[in-house]
Amino acid sequence: MAFPTLRAIRRAHPEDGLSVLSKKGTGSLFRAEGSPNSVLERGTLLQDVRRLRRGGFSEAWLLPNSFRSAVAPFLAGIDERIGYDTDRRGSLLTDAIAEPARTQHQLRDYDDLLASRGIGPDLDAPRLSPPEDATAKACRILSDAGLDGGRPLALLAPGAAFGWTKRWPPEHFAALAALLRQRGFAAASVIGPGEKSVAAEIAASAREPLPVLGEDLDPVGLAALFSRARVVVANDSGPAHLAAAVGTPVVVFFGPTDPGRTAPSGAPSRILDRYVFCSPCFLKDCPFAHECMREISAEMALEAVKELTG
Repeated sequence: MAFPTLRAIRRAHPEDGLSVLSKKGTGSLFRAEGSPNSVLERGTLLQDVRRLRRGGFSEAWLLPNSFRSAVAPFLAGIDERIGYDTDRRGSLLTDAIAEPARTQHQLRDYDDLLASRGIGPDLDAPRLSPPEDATAKACRILSDAGLDGGRPLALLAPGAAFGWTKRWPPEHFAALAALLRQRGFAAASVIGPGEKSVAAEIAASAREPLPVLGEDLDPVGLAALFSRARVVVANDSGPAHLAAAVGTPVVVFFGPTDPGRTAPSGAPSRILDRYVFCSPCFLKDCPFAHECMREISAEMALEAVKELTG
């Protein structure tokens, strides 16, 4: 979601040094995207302060809305600290911008920060071109899994870091895998760290063995894997956005969240939802029977795949 903002800043200041301070897991994405000159990995607060002081930065753009994200630039003595006036951090900012209504897509969340410095928004979708080494590794992974036999590849991404309420039921993923195979697709599950149990639940319901890929890959590696697929089927999650960023068509399930805010952009997509009286609730636990996701059938997902792949 930050890529267009970085591109806008880079376009406005092409000669300036631009660095990103990010979590370790997402640092690879910023390096691959190419707008920043350098990427710093976030550590403890003291480590971050030291890194920022050494960098000699004149401006800090705070995209996270947390109090913590404003502390390090403040203690590092960066002259200009630009961010939304959220989480009681206004006194730590030199440019405290009123928080926007956040009714548009999340890609537009930072446009008011840009406007405060006279920078126009970048309206293009997030784009990512995986480096050659990541693509080569993805090809090896698919070959080792027996998925390079010429059949079109459908990758299923059943995880969601937000919580289980964003996840389409495992037995539905298993049923979709069977339907895809009947249509001539090769299929596999793609998971991230800590999602083995999700893949195991799908495997328990599957009629045939379903390869599981990706647990040891960083986000750029996952993006390279998705770039080799004909279609990706995912929950409202990071993998859906990675797939779209590399141009792969994606089918995305929505229930407790709002596609108007977080639908993928940049590639053909189909949004599947069965909104009920409580949707979108944005809850991590469902007090009912999870109808918003359970009522999306494997047959509905297959039809969406067919629409995207012809």
